[in-house]
Amino acid sequence: MLTAILTGLMIITINVIVQAFSTIYFFRIFIPQYQRKAERTKTIYPSLWMLVYLVSFLTLLHASQCTLWAATYYFDPSISDLDSFEQAIYFSLITFTTIGYGDVTIDSEWRILAGLEGINGIMLIGWSTAMVFAFLQVLFRQNWDTLGLGLKEGHKLSPQKETDNDKKTEDD
Repeated sequence: MLTAILTGLMIITINVIVQAFSTIYFFRIFIPQYQRKAERTKTIYPSLWMLVYLVSFLTLLHASQCTLWAATYYFDPSISDLDSFEQAIYFSLITFTTIGYGDVTIDSEWRILAGLEGINGIMLIGWSTAMVFAFLQVLFRQNWDTLGLGLKEGHKLSPQKETDNDKKTEDD
């Protein structure tokens, strides 16, 4: 059991590091590139393509994280329940996403490893969801008028500090 826990913690650490570097890439490189393209074209299309790119990138990121888990299951000689690498990938995908059909299982000694993968998957997919949401916030701020989502008078797009002009308008 201790070996399974230590193995799981090692894989979780690697996956978190990969996810962290992906997040840094997203916020330091991806968003500024998007903003430059959006400013040049003044249309919504670069935003849509960037969203497709981001979701595709995150899907590939999670596929690689699942592949790391699958390789651990497949190449560990003490886990004998998975007959092929394809079966290991399948088991990893349903475990990482917490679907868990139960049609493929591993030895009871290593089941704790599968539980750790489920925890890891929930956390990393949630992290990616937050990244997509952050991008959508940028997209809406950049394209608010282009999308035809004009604000009603008196409403603000985002909470900001009150200025002297706002105070004068409210007092009048």
